[in-house]
Amino acid sequence: MLIILRSSWALFFGVAMVFLANGLQGSLIGVRASIEGYSPFVVGIIMTGYYAGFMLGALFIPERIQKVGHVRVFASLASIASIAILLHSLHFSIITWFLMRYTTGFCFVGMYCVAESWINDQSENESRGQALSVYMIISMGGNAIGQLFLNFADPSSATLFMLVSILISLSLVPILITVGKQPDFTVAKILSIKELYKASPLGVISAIAVGTAHGALWGVGSVYTLKSGLNISQTSFFMFSFVSGGAIFQYLIGYLSDKYDRRLILTIVAFAAAGFSILALFFNSIFSVLLVIAFIFGGLTVPLYSIAIAHTNDFLSKSEMVAASGGLLLVGGIGLTLGPIIAGLFMNLIGANGFWIYLFIVHTAIGIYALYRISIRDSVPLEEQGSSVFVTSRASPVMMDLYPDAEDLNSDN
Repeated sequence: MLIILRSSWALFFGVAMVFLANGLQGSLIGVRASIEGYSPFVVGIIMTGYYAGFMLGALFIPERIQKVGHVRVFASLASIASIAILLHSLHFSIITWFLMRYTTGFCFVGMYCVAESWINDQSENESRGQALSVYMIISMGGNAIGQLFLNFADPSSATLFMLVSILISLSLVPILITVGKQPDFTVAKILSIKELYKASPLGVISAIAVGTAHGALWGVGSVYTLKSGLNISQTSFFMFSFVSGGAIFQYLIGYLSDKYDRRLILTIVAFAAAGFSILALFFNSIFSVLLVIAFIFGGLTVPLYSIAIAHTNDFLSKSEMVAASGGLLLVGGIGLTLGPIIAGLFMNLIGANGFWIYLFIVHTAIGIYALYRISIRDSVPLEEQGSSVFVTSRASPVMMDLYPDAEDLNSDN
C-alpha cells in the first residue's frame, strides 16, 4: 500500500482535497440554509439538486472525457465547482442554491470519473485491489474529516465557502502537473432499470430504498441536528460519526455477505439499522449516546448499498456487470434525489424526530421486502456468489465499472 501511495501520491492528494471539500460543503449548505430560515422541506429540495446533477453528469461526462481527455475535463469541472460554491455566499434564494447544487453534483461526478479511471489505469492487476482500498479510505476519510471543518469558522459568514473553493482549487494542482500518459477511457453500454429488475428485484428495490436513506443522511442530516437544538460543533461531530461508522463497518459486513446468503445479511442489517433509528428517538437528548448511535447506524446503513449491488451482480454475467454499472448508478441516484425531499417533508410535518422515523420506515421496508424475496426465490449457491466490493451510494460510473475487476482479483487469490 505504501508503494501505491508513493507512486501515485499526487493523484491521491488531489482526490483527498476533493473529498474534503465535498464533505464540508454538504453539511455547510444544510447548516447555512437553516440559518437563513429555510424549512427542512425546502432545504431538502435544495440539497436534491446535487444528486440530480450527479446523475446527469454520470450519463454525459464519460463521453466528454473520452473525447477531450482527463486533464481538460478535470480542470474545467474543478474550476466551475470552485465558482459554484462561492456563489452560494453571494446570493440566497431557493432557485439559485438548487442550480448551484445541481452544478456542483454535475462537476463532482466528472472529477470522480477522472480520478478513479486514472487510479485504475496506473494500477497493475495484482495491485488494483489495494489501490481501490486506498482510494476508498481517502474518500470516506475525506468526507468524514470535512465535516469537522465546520468548526473552523462561522457558517453564517463566507469564510467556509471560501475554504471549500480553496480545497477544490488545490485538487487541480497535482492533476495538472502530473507527467504521464493519460489513461484510456471507454464508455460502457447502460443496462436498463427494467433489465436490472428482471435479473434481481431485491437488488434494484434495495438500491433505490437505500439511496433514499443515504440522500436523507447526506442531504438533511445537518438540518436535523440544528432542528434538534444541537450547535454547529455538535452537528459536525454527528456527521463525522455517521460517515466514520460507514467506513469502518463496511468491510466486516461485506465479508459476512460473501460467507452467507447475501439476502439474509441484508435483511439482518436493515432491521438492525431500523432498530437503531428507534433508539435515536429515545436518546437524542443525550449527545454522547446519540454519537454512538449515529456511528453504529452509519456502519449498518452505508454497507447496504454494496450488498444490494453485489446481490444484483450475482445474477449477471461478467459482461453484463459492466453494462449494469450505469443502470445501477441511475437506480441509486433516483433514491438519493428523492431522499432529502421526503425526509425534509417528514421533519416539516413531525419535527426533528421525523428524520429518524423516516429512516426507520425505509430500513424496515427493506428488511420486509428482503424477507419476501427470500420466501419466493432460491438463494444463489455460496460458491457462485461474487465478492462484495466497497461501493458507496454516491459512486461514479467508473467505480461501478471496476466492480468486475475486483471480483476477478478475489477469485484468483
